[in-house]
Amino acid sequence: MTERARLTDKQKVDIINAYETDLVPMITLAKQYGISRQGIHKLLKKYVDTSKHPMTVSCSACGAAIQRTKGRIRKQLHHFCHLDCYTAYLQAGNGKPYIQSRNGQKIARTVVAVYFALQAGHVVHHEDRNTLNNDLKNLKVFANQGDHVRHHRGFDVEPIWDGRATCHRLFLAPA
Repeated sequence: MTERARLTDKQKVDIINAYETDLVPMITLAKQYGISRQGIHKLLKKYVDTSKHPMTVSCSACGAAIQRTKGRIRKQLHHFCHLDCYTAYLQAGNGKPYIQSRNGQKIARTVVAVYFALQAGHVVHHEDRNTLNNDLKNLKVFANQGDHVRHHRGFDVEPIWDGRATCHRLFLAPA
């Protein structure tokens, strides 16, 4: 589709729904429909509010109404009105309680060190929130504490090492 090509009415409705309901960014819509981002903006400007005004979402812990921008809503899985709600959410574990054992954390670093060269700033993460469960399938390594926290807050952060992949390779390795 060229810049001068006309969008059908159905495509216009699809673009508006994708922008408003699914919070798809304009640049993504532009690539999908083969027109410029400005063309998408021009279309949306006629029918919806394209400003960066905050939208109302509910706190993942207490359900209170809070204001967040579309960009922040897109990036985060969970939203919290206050640090206390975030802490309560983490402690509740979303159905999985956090079981802390300093010795279990040390053992996890030892287990991971056999398969991956741990650096001082690397953080070993227990997927099931049980620091006593040091099975390789349960362990991941993040580059730093910031990445680890972003993972817990719902961002899509790739670990620098994943025990599940190592287990998979161990089972597939020729004997």
